Amino acid sequence: MIKSAGSLALVSLAMVSLALSGCSSSATDMRTQAETQIKANNFAEAEKTLKQLLESQERSKSGGDISIAPTLNALGNLYIKQGKYSEADDLFKRATKLQHQAMAPQLVALAESLNGQGVSLTQQGKFEAAEQTLQQALSIREDNLTAGALPIAESENSLAQVYFQTGHYPQAEALYKAAQSIYEKTSGVESADAANVRNNLASLYYAQGKLQQAEPIFKWSVSIFERASGKDSLEVANACNNLAELYRAQKKYAEAEPLYSRALAIYEKASGKDSPAVATACNNLAILYRTQGRFADAEPLYKRAIAIYDANSGISNQQFASVLENYAELMQSTARPTEAQALRARASAKVAQR
Repeated sequence: MIKSAGSLALVSLAMVSLALSGCSSSATDMRTQAETQIKANNFAEAEKTLKQLLESQERSKSGGDISIAPTLNALGNLYIKQGKYSEADDLFKRATKLQHQAMAPQLVALAESLNGQGVSLTQQGKFEAAEQTLQQALSIREDNLTAGALPIAESENSLAQVYFQTGHYPQAEALYKAAQSIYEKTSGVESADAANVRNNLASLYYAQGKLQQAEPIFKWSVSIFERASGKDSLEVANACNNLAELYRAQKKYAEAEPLYSRALAIYEKASGKDSPAVATACNNLAILYRTQGRFADAEPLYKRAIAIYDANSGISNQQFASVLENYAELMQSTARPTEAQALRARASAKVAQR
């Protein structure tokens, strides 16, 4: 996550596909059903469908263990959408292990598992491991697919996220633009895929202080995602959050608040009220309130975010520490230096953890 004025700032939109390959038609049908449920933002039903399929495959092992890998990937991708990165990581590792053990490894399918694992590592702040994993996935895809194939764009976007979040902006920009070119040629300029990468590119511009370049892209992204994914989709929530962050940086607080609130409402509906995505949205809205001196409005949001992070494994320590630091700023502003010091000490301990 980019940080601006102490926030968790912009939401990164690393795309992860739900490939439907390598298994029986009934399994494919169930994964297709889950994909439809995800597109309808019905994540609970999608999780139920995929878990039911996985349990059935584990009992029968029809087609061999390798046939389970696409289901593991689909469930892992769903967990990434919900912010359950640790759970996703476990599933992708299992899929990767099965594919490595196969007599004739399905390299392209293996690359999908590696890409998903790399995305989950990125979101946990494990950037070195994420870069190695995503580089491997990209290399496999470049070696085994034709130039301009969509999975190559997915890998480029995912790897760009690592470079973006580690401050390697030229490398990130080059990969984003390469991915954008593929998506626009293959899926269309106004497709959700192309909008996703352009939104990430706008986040990069924001991080570099190029607000005039970022703003029209963020606005465009919201409208495209509303048409392509639905007004209550996570893509819309992410784009609203990003545009709100930009308005906050411009001190356009009245324009920022409804966007933050809309993003929070979508996250609560789609991912559950105790999801990490909700915690991030609470933190960002709390920063807006604190900046305006609305401390009574900000404090319960910080408390809620911290409680969610406490209850969820797989959250990056740096991300958790940022929320603690933000809450400490509020404590300092409201003449509670002892509480502020305790929060900062806890934040330092989080950063020191490996």
